[in-house]
Amino acid sequence: MCAAAIVAVAAWLSFASFALTADGQGRAALVPIDLWHLALALIVGVFAGAAAWRPGRARGVLVAISPLALVLLPWIPFRVPPAFLIWTGPMLGLVWMGCALGVMAVTRRDILTVNATPPSRQCLRAGVVSFVLFALAAWFASPSLPGGDEPHYLVITQSLLYDHDLKIENNHRRGDYHAYFAGDLNPDYVQRGRNGEIYSIHAPGVPALVLPAFAVAGYHGVVVFLLLAAAAASALAWWLAWRLTDSAAAAWFGWAAVALSAPFLVETFTVYPDGPGAGVVLTGVWALMRADWERRTRSERWMPWFLHGAALALLPWMHTRFAVIAATLGGLVLLRLSRTPNPLAKAIAFLAVPAASALSWLFFFVIVYGMPDPSAPYGRQAQNSFSYLSNGIGGLFFDQGFGLLVTAPVLTVALVGFTRLRRFALEYAVVGIPYLLAVATFAMWWAGWSGPARFLVPLVLPLALPAAQAWAETSRRPGMRAVMIAALAVSVWLSAAMVGVGGGRLAYHSRNESGATAAPWAEWASRAVDLPSALPGFVPLPIGTAVEARHAAARAGMFAAIPWIAGAALIVLVMRRSRLREGHLAAAVTWSAAAMIMASATIVWQATGATPLRAAPSQLAALRAISSRPIVVDVRGKKVVSREDYVASMSIAADVSSSHARPGPRGGRPLAILPGVPAGDYRLSIDAQRSDGWLMAGIAQDQFAILTQPLAVLESGVTLRLPVDVPSIVVRVDEQARDAINRVVLHPLRLLDPRDRLTSEPARRAVRYDGSIVYFLDDRAFAEPSGFWVGGARSTSIVVAPDAISSVVRLTVRNAPVSNELDVVSGSWHQTVALAPGETRDLQVPMDASRGAALVQLRSSSGFRPSEQGSRDSRFLGAWVRLN
Repeated sequence: MCAAAIVAVAAWLSFASFALTADGQGRAALVPIDLWHLALALIVGVFAGAAAWRPGRARGVLVAISPLALVLLPWIPFRVPPAFLIWTGPMLGLVWMGCALGVMAVTRRDILTVNATPPSRQCLRAGVVSFVLFALAAWFASPSLPGGDEPHYLVITQSLLYDHDLKIENNHRRGDYHAYFAGDLNPDYVQRGRNGEIYSIHAPGVPALVLPAFAVAGYHGVVVFLLLAAAAASALAWWLAWRLTDSAAAAWFGWAAVALSAPFLVETFTVYPDGPGAGVVLTGVWALMRADWERRTRSERWMPWFLHGAALALLPWMHTRFAVIAATLGGLVLLRLSRTPNPLAKAIAFLAVPAASALSWLFFFVIVYGMPDPSAPYGRQAQNSFSYLSNGIGGLFFDQGFGLLVTAPVLTVALVGFTRLRRFALEYAVVGIPYLLAVATFAMWWAGWSGPARFLVPLVLPLALPAAQAWAETSRRPGMRAVMIAALAVSVWLSAAMVGVGGGRLAYHSRNESGATAAPWAEWASRAVDLPSALPGFVPLPIGTAVEARHAAARAGMFAAIPWIAGAALIVLVMRRSRLREGHLAAAVTWSAAAMIMASATIVWQATGATPLRAAPSQLAALRAISSRPIVVDVRGKKVVSREDYVASMSIAADVSSSHARPGPRGGRPLAILPGVPAGDYRLSIDAQRSDGWLMAGIAQDQFAILTQPLAVLESGVTLRLPVDVPSIVVRVDEQARDAINRVVLHPLRLLDPRDRLTSEPARRAVRYDGSIVYFLDDRAFAEPSGFWVGGARSTSIVVAPDAISSVVRLTVRNAPVSNELDVVSGSWHQTVALAPGETRDLQVPMDASRGAALVQLRSSSGFRPSEQGSRDSRFLGAWVRLN
């Protein structure tokens, strides 16, 4: 009963959202009291009580759940170290995972015990489970995809399918990519081919590989094909790990270490070469192991080696950098073949396809660019330099957003396995080091808009073998196994957050405007403290940055990484000889990890002079939580306050950093960003040294401003009415004002009750037109300064907010030069307008004047492409809309 009560109360308190006051001295906790949260806390408590009910388990369960005391650290009613506030919000998920594993260890002696199912069936099961997990991840992350270079690979597929060539200019002109991509897409090339045509800078291997799937089911067919390929590769990783260790439990651990790691997981369904390339590289490792098997069995078959060679021959066609892997891995296979029966025939079979493929690959560049040079598509651009090496290596392994070991700490377990697999470790180094040098010296080592450590993903799947070996070798060291499970749990938590939060926005990102590398997952994990400033960040500097600046960035990143590496090493040293029981081990590891996180964060904050408390983001998170009508507790004052009084007392101040205060017009770098602002009325004001210049406020990173005012007006504040939630309010200034502003302050005046909102969808962008602001809820409309286009054969939703109270919204609609029908819906009002080519029509859409805004849905039944009439605009447009 005690365990049940502790867990239930801890669960309820874990739902609290903590907000700091503007000066950082006070704390408010918003605790939900709705039926859903209370019922969930009660259910979790019942499970804990049931686990402890059997005689002899109660003490073990109480020890296992003891880390839940971390939940209470932010509730201490006096000033506490900033590190205590780490344990608010999503970061508590790590504590709960540790406690859950501890309870499982108490109730079940070995949580990775597997039954006596035949290995072949378990291998199949690994593939099925992989496919299900990868498909779920793809579904959650689908709002962010396809993105980055994915559409460029798909355009090559369309060129091969429709035109039977690789010339992509006509595909871009026709807008073929609009079948899967809503925005505008220019050809991605550096120099034209020898015939004057545009060829993509991206290799044609992956587009050709997915062409049958695209021909059958378009982009979604490609995703399914990639999921099947990744699931098959994961099953192969399980099977190879089992053949190596002869242990199903070790194979499952090795499989989980790679298949559930964020770097590999987020590439299993993206149209990049790295995910499929990882599977091909694993077949090369399979070939190395096959050589040992055939030496023992005396097999003389050559056909498997022909297939291994054909697989490795695909790598250079997928990406030029994969040629390094193909060459080194192929050479290692030939060395092992020399010790097998019938080595000459096997070597000839193995080299047959790669030799022909290599000649064809070089001849491809001769045909297209006139020279047998794989770097020809890049022209004379300087892409690689050893001046990038220190920053690139540090970033690829330890950067908080792009680092392999930070986003998948379980992969460090492979280092333990390598100590037992010395020959394999040497061979892995022979393949990995030249490839690492090739990608770490690349100017854009973070791979642009992509998932973490994308360039290292091709080398991830073989790590299942040493990870499995490490598990098998530690059967008599429960402390080490507890650390391995903890590393796996943290990796799974990171993977789930990246694909499950915000439609994949935590997984796929790039260098932000200020040049910093604050990882989206780290910003999401804690609103009360600046967790990104406590983690190592290797700034992905622009190509032209001086060498010394790059080295300085690398030193700063490694300096921040040292406390985390030392803390993790200390935990391993302490736990490797521990003889505690399973439940006690889990609690010890969780407590040790929590202490390491708090200590490392504090050391980095103190050493770098960072300000760890984040008042503005925590207050905005509290505003979003207000809608659930929680209890508001003043922690320092030890009292409950009303929600209305709390909102009225809030002053959300975004300090202006000199690194962000860059000159420029509306499209320049932002002065301040206020993320996640809920619908309501606000007063926007500034603290300025002088009143020269102008300030512009817009939604997200859009180039349009919904507020443009001189600084003199902003000093007393202006009212900003938001009828819908917005992802962020971005403040920019002109040249005169860039050094004048100290702070941007947002005062909540009134929050819209969820029942009074027009929609729960947030705005993607907003544009001010004459007397009104239009909030666009999707990407199916194309905003321009004087109006907007409804996409052809598409529906779009907007919210129109007039400055003056009105009972109607007046629209002027001009049709595309084709016959069309436009459906317009606002609440219960609906009108279908038949439009002749180029016809203009005035519409009056009714609105609820009491709400001051209207939700309008528009659907165009047809459309046209301006590119078909000689323009460079390839968008598929339906009807032009202007507000009157």
